[in-house]
Amino acid sequence: MTDPSGSAATDAWLLSTDDSSQASGLREDHFAALTGYHPTFTGNGYLAARVPAAGNGFAESPIRTQFHVVGLYTGHPGEWSRKAGLPAWSALDIGDGSGTYNEAFLPKEREQRDEQLAGEEHLVGGDWEAVGSSAPAAVARGITRYRQSLDLRTGIITTQARWTSPSGRVTDVRYELLADRSRPHVAAVTVTVRPHWDGQLEVTDALDGRAATRLCDTRTGAGEGDIWLTTAAEGSGVPAALVSLLRGPVASAASCAQPATDDSVARTVVANVVAGRSYTFTKYVGIATGHDADDPLALARTAAEEAARAGYRQLTRDNLRAWQREWAGDIVVHGDIRLQRQVRAAKFYLLTSVREDSPWSPSPVGLSSDGYNGHVFWDTETWIWPSLLAQHPHIAGSVLDYRANRIGAARSYAAQCGRRGARFPWESGLHGDEDTPAWAPFGRYEQHVSSDVALAFWQYWLATGDEGWLREKGWPVLRGVADFWASRAEAAADGSYHINGVIPPDEYADEPNDDSVYTNVAARSVLRFAAEAAGVLGEPADPLWAEVADGLVVLFDEQLKVHPEFAGYTGQLIKQADVVMLAYPWENPQPDEVTRADLAYYSARTDEDGPSMTDSVHAIVHAQVGDTKAAFEHTRRSVEPFLRPPFDQFAEGRTGGAFTFLTGHGGFLQVFLYGYSGLRWRPDRIELAPILPTELDGITLHGLRWRDRTFEVDIQPDTTVIRLREGDAMPVTSGGRQYQVPSGGEIAIPTRPPVSAH
Repeated sequence: MTDPSGSAATDAWLLSTDDSSQASGLREDHFAALTGYHPTFTGNGYLAARVPAAGNGFAESPIRTQFHVVGLYTGHPGEWSRKAGLPAWSALDIGDGSGTYNEAFLPKEREQRDEQLAGEEHLVGGDWEAVGSSAPAAVARGITRYRQSLDLRTGIITTQARWTSPSGRVTDVRYELLADRSRPHVAAVTVTVRPHWDGQLEVTDALDGRAATRLCDTRTGAGEGDIWLTTAAEGSGVPAALVSLLRGPVASAASCAQPATDDSVARTVVANVVAGRSYTFTKYVGIATGHDADDPLALARTAAEEAARAGYRQLTRDNLRAWQREWAGDIVVHGDIRLQRQVRAAKFYLLTSVREDSPWSPSPVGLSSDGYNGHVFWDTETWIWPSLLAQHPHIAGSVLDYRANRIGAARSYAAQCGRRGARFPWESGLHGDEDTPAWAPFGRYEQHVSSDVALAFWQYWLATGDEGWLREKGWPVLRGVADFWASRAEAAADGSYHINGVIPPDEYADEPNDDSVYTNVAARSVLRFAAEAAGVLGEPADPLWAEVADGLVVLFDEQLKVHPEFAGYTGQLIKQADVVMLAYPWENPQPDEVTRADLAYYSARTDEDGPSMTDSVHAIVHAQVGDTKAAFEHTRRSVEPFLRPPFDQFAEGRTGGAFTFLTGHGGFLQVFLYGYSGLRWRPDRIELAPILPTELDGITLHGLRWRDRTFEVDIQPDTTVIRLREGDAMPVTSGGRQYQVPSGGEIAIPTRPPVSAH
């Protein structure tokens, strides 16, 4: 397998794998062994596809191929909603009458050679099984010269192979799969075939129902040159439609629709081919749901037809331009090729699941799978979303629309709990009701999620200065969460306030506890955010907000000089970052000595097998206090154990878990956007505290946005240059000094020197 981050790779934007048996000499029987293979996915923020080793269609292993679209949730009275999955719209198989290309990738019973290759390792089974075996994750018979690549610049996945059919005929095959970033409802798959034989080639376009999950009332049909499918999510009845148009050489001999089976539909084209010539077939796919139109089938058909008229070449050009806009917000890591690829891959996977003007929020796995039931958690606002805000506020605002549109459900939830204001659920699906499974205590007690949502809304206001948005969307959320905490906090006889009976971010503390430091600091901050927002808008601020904020107890152990996680905490093992997050993202006013003490105390008590976001936030906070050696160590720890080859995707845990885990990607990106830059949002300026690990030559953050300005930050060992590309002069503070970056100009500020760890 090719190491996608090795020095031999020449394209810093290309991740790829090839046939490992080519190097091992195991080629006498025409098979490809894909060692450590974990299939990638691509998407345009509205629709996405997991792409198997064959480069098209559906595969059950090594990881089940899934096809998702935003907002397609089930719904059953008394049960939590789940994400429904579409049929495999990417299926485009070829055959010569004796067999098909896709059949070469079907798993068969283990032969002795397979056992020798696999040893005692186990193949990957799904989201919740071990992900990361060194065994061949796929063995494709009749396949040689195999290579699959993901171009991070465009999201196009290319698969090339030489296929020897059961009859011995040899064919060179090249697939490209595109989720069009410029057309939300459009995807395309193209296959170019170069036979080494004369005869009839069969090309089958299908909508494969084997990939579908939690759908009902599926209907299929075929028209003149197209196939289509309509369906609906179970319980909720949200309709969806898919239309596929196949276009190929004019000389195609025949075309016939196949009988629909298992909620699938297919059409086969038979073409006469000549050895040595190349033939290209393209399927144009339109996808729509009831969230988009009253008649999703009509919208899907229009999208597919318009795409087919434009042609594949035009789609690729338009898609490239759309991605170039997003990649204007690049993160360049100088001096570490492997880390550079990991950063770009992380950014790519985040962008595949979000887009401007789409009022949906990504789950921890985005559109890659139905992991976590496709629900929205605090993962979005705390880990994923900040990495969008810095360079893509147009997308970040659309993501927040998901919560803003469900403020009514949040108010109802608070009222059900006997509280005022708005309480957001721990897990949220279609309607914004509490969608946490009944067996899990987190929905009842992990109430800090409301503060995490409010922080994102406040940060969006700080970064954009959009007062119209603040009044229409931000203020209802900030006021609602402030009212919730003001009614939730309990007054003591001494005038102090307490929030009792909650679970903090540390999920090992899964029994209700009192005065969680994280929960109280977050609630206090939101109460003050709401008061500030009221001042901006000229709205009245409830005096109780300030009273509760000033009176909320924030526990501190004077002997240990650290914040105890909650009342009665005695130093037990914790799952993930909790108290350390007071410093970031909450910016709790506290001396660096306290921040360092919290870091040291909780680092020693954090489960080494915990999630990557712990190391991400520890890296950011170490950078904040100037310890670059520890910051870079935690940067590595936040990514290396979790990445799966060959396409640099995060798994939730070191040995498995949800895949692809956008929460991990988002936390990792924050290390560069907010950690080494020290970037913090203010209403009248930005703050920077740049610092650079000695392991790197530099970090350049392109396309940063603040209040109608576009700027970049170029961190070098001694000096950091800030360039204002667009907008009026920009005020900056750094190291206690004030600067002004002139419009179209640049300034240089000192890069902080590292300090020794205490």
